[in-house]
Amino acid sequence: MNHKKENYMSNFSLKLYNICQKYPIFRSFKVILYFVDAVLLLFIRKPKKVEQKKKEIFVMYNYAFGDGVIFLCSFRHIRELYPNSDYNITFICQKGLQSIYEDANIFDEVIPFNLTGATFNLKERFKLFKILRSKRYDIVLDPIGANECTTNVFMSRALCSYEKITILDKTISKQLCPKWLYKKIYTKIIEVNTPNLSLIEFYSEFLRGLGLNEFKVKLEPFKSRKIDIKLPEKYYIVFPSASTLLKRWPVERYAAIVKKIYEKTKMPILFCGTKSDLASIEELKELIADIPYYDIVGQTNLLDFIEVIKRAQFVITNDTSTYHIAVVNEVPVAIITGGYTYDRYVSYEFEGNNNFRKPYIIVNKMPCFNCDNRCVKLSTGNGLWPCLNDITVDYAWSIIEKMIDKEVK
Repeated sequence: MNHKKENYMSNFSLKLYNICQKYPIFRSFKVILYFVDAVLLLFIRKPKKVEQKKKEIFVMYNYAFGDGVIFLCSFRHIRELYPNSDYNITFICQKGLQSIYEDANIFDEVIPFNLTGATFNLKERFKLFKILRSKRYDIVLDPIGANECTTNVFMSRALCSYEKITILDKTISKQLCPKWLYKKIYTKIIEVNTPNLSLIEFYSEFLRGLGLNEFKVKLEPFKSRKIDIKLPEKYYIVFPSASTLLKRWPVERYAAIVKKIYEKTKMPILFCGTKSDLASIEELKELIADIPYYDIVGQTNLLDFIEVIKRAQFVITNDTSTYHIAVVNEVPVAIITGGYTYDRYVSYEFEGNNNFRKPYIIVNKMPCFNCDNRCVKLSTGNGLWPCLNDITVDYAWSIIEKMIDKEVK
């Protein structure tokens, strides 16, 4: 069966996400869900203890596609701690993303669920908790962490397990998950005291905290695969869409860049993605009507999508999963981004990263960088992050042209 790359965030969820980014105070209110869950869990029996030959581990990862690509760089090594001979590992992820985790061949069972919908939809939340309490586990691993009252924290609370382990970044000044709450839930908290860790390092710290002491951070590319889609011999990808309007550099500026690329290389552009990306892509296509392009939007599943990016000569993108796929697979990539989570999600600075192809980062560095989506200037940004809006076509092109000169043969 050919599962398409799903639009796994509903329109309602996207609107709610945008509101939470614009007004971060709403993120603090999610602590109320702890008390809501107390009522829901009264109607779900705890599972009985069953003797097993192997110990049962539960791992949760409710983040999006791009985060998952980074996550797998570290968690491909989880079996070095918990070998198949002694442990069964159950993994839950956002519905629509399961194929990348199944393909990794790490977990004994992958459970897809609408975790985004279960954030505020109590019916979905109740269904989720019933699944979580269908079995008793020996160890629960929450690698996302307890800095905020996100779904992973509440899933950890609902699960029945003898040991529950998470990670806490102590360098973040504003902790949105109260100490009393995560102390009630987790039996072990791995503390991170190094500021400005990239996400790939953050997950590696979690593995070290579990006991994989000699683990070295590195990029872990996806294996190459055959796909049925006919592709041009040479192409590049421009990805003008993003999960939220705040991250979308204006399409007319992308059009100006595409025209400069064609003038320089005469290479066709390839559009890919899902139906949720279609509006931005169609807008861009109208602005570059005289430039040859290929359009495979909606024709790829997740693994095909990764392969399409791997075969590109280079990629230009907003802050999207496309960026992380390109970086991890060492495809030349230029990201046009603001600095809201710069060190954690964009920079890919980690010990030993000189062994890998560096991304080309198009950004205007400002004193307020790494604001963790708490922008004090957002009201003046006219719908997108002000630090992103300040990036001009000329500045972006100066970096993209360098990438093409250096990387494209």
